[in-house]
Amino acid sequence: MKTTPSRFSFHLAVILLLLTTSYVKATVKNSSSNEPVKNTITGSDAKKVEYKTIKPDRKDIRITLTLKGYFEDPEAFPFSVDTTTWSELKVLTTPTHGKHIKKGNSLLTLDLEKIQKKIDDLKHEISISDLNIQILKNEQKRDESLAKIDLSQLNRTEKNLIEDMEYFKNVELPFEKKTSIVELKRYEENLSYAMEELNQLKKMYEADDLTEETEEIILQRTLNEVNRMKFSLEGAKIRNNKRLKLEIPRSEAEKMDESKKKKLSLQTDRIIKPTEVIKKKLELKKIEEQKKHLTENKNKLENDLKKMKVLSPIAGTLIIGTFDLGKWSGSKIFETKLNKGGLLKPHEEFVTICPIQKSQARIIVPEKNLLEIRQVKDGKIISGLNPNEKLSARITKVGKIPVTPEHYDAVVQFDIPKGEKIPHPGTTCSLKVVTYEKKDAITLPLTSVFKEDHDPDQKYVYILSPKGKPVKKIIETGKSFGTSIEVINGIRPNSKILKEKPEA
Repeated sequence: MKTTPSRFSFHLAVILLLLTTSYVKATVKNSSSNEPVKNTITGSDAKKVEYKTIKPDRKDIRITLTLKGYFEDPEAFPFSVDTTTWSELKVLTTPTHGKHIKKGNSLLTLDLEKIQKKIDDLKHEISISDLNIQILKNEQKRDESLAKIDLSQLNRTEKNLIEDMEYFKNVELPFEKKTSIVELKRYEENLSYAMEELNQLKKMYEADDLTEETEEIILQRTLNEVNRMKFSLEGAKIRNNKRLKLEIPRSEAEKMDESKKKKLSLQTDRIIKPTEVIKKKLELKKIEEQKKHLTENKNKLENDLKKMKVLSPIAGTLIIGTFDLGKWSGSKIFETKLNKGGLLKPHEEFVTICPIQKSQARIIVPEKNLLEIRQVKDGKIISGLNPNEKLSARITKVGKIPVTPEHYDAVVQFDIPKGEKIPHPGTTCSLKVVTYEKKDAITLPLTSVFKEDHDPDQKYVYILSPKGKPVKKIIETGKSFGTSIEVINGIRPNSKILKEKPEA
């Protein structure tokens, strides 16, 4: 298809219109920017853009860090009443805040009446224990001697019991049976004798010339005797039967039971007698242990009594309250306890004795500054009372573990000018140290250094090339200070750095 002249003219007009529109937009855009624009590049007739540039600045960098803290007395003695047994520490007189005391002076007065009474009661109990021990020792000696005698007597009694039982079985029991038989036989014989006598009288009276009346009386009397003998024999048989069948077996059984009881009693006594001696020894040991315990309690209370006299171990200034990393607790929290009638707790530190012959600073180091402080040795200590005075200081110790969350502790020694007073413990101070210093460092304004969006740790600047075009340049930065930042690597001292980020 051929293009006509009218159609060609139309196409040329459209192209010129588009070029003109692009030029106008570019001109408007550059004119609305904050950057000074002197040249605009558009096609072959474009003018060059002039960017506002700066050169790296040579500076001496000195970065300082100021940390807060307190003065403290390294020889300060926090005082507490360290009783081991007694817990009632009732105050009678109050300590005087700020008073200078000598070694051995009383800091305050405590009520000693109850503990003294307790000690006296224990002494009385110990005396009673001594008497009981003496009595038991004598009883023990006696019982040990008696036990030997009792054992010998038990053996003898047991032997006698065996012999008596054997004698009863072999002699007395058979003799009792025999006696019963003999006694019955005696009654039988008596009856026999009486009947024989009656028969003889009858024969004799038949041959005699005695009167019938007399004969009848004698015969009747003899007959009566025979009848009595018969009755006695009958009773003897009953008694003999009872004796052999009931009384003698019962007597034998009772004798056997009595013998068994005595044997059992002897066996028990043979066990009990030595045990009683052992029991006496244990009772003696128990009382001796009780005395030992009472004596230990008495000694502890006597030591507590000495501590409750509250004597100063050193000379110095008495300060009510305690110090924690140099910070004074204040006296308010101990006001109620130290008034008359107030109660202290054992091992509770309530006053601090400060000789105020030496001083040091306790500085609180935030966790973010810990590594910097560990690299520093010297600095300046500034008192809160006199901010214009700066004392030469040395960091002698930095804590390895936190003292509070995110904070560490540092000990700082400093030089006190001759004639100057030693800072009072608890006074505020600050430590000023140089954490970084570099001579003639290459620096740039922070506003001329940019960060990568994908990597904020990577810094870059724009350098103006010889052809007048901005070129992105990765740099290595150092410390930031104020509105400037140190550049360690990536640019030369005579480099032309764009002051601001160019338009895309």
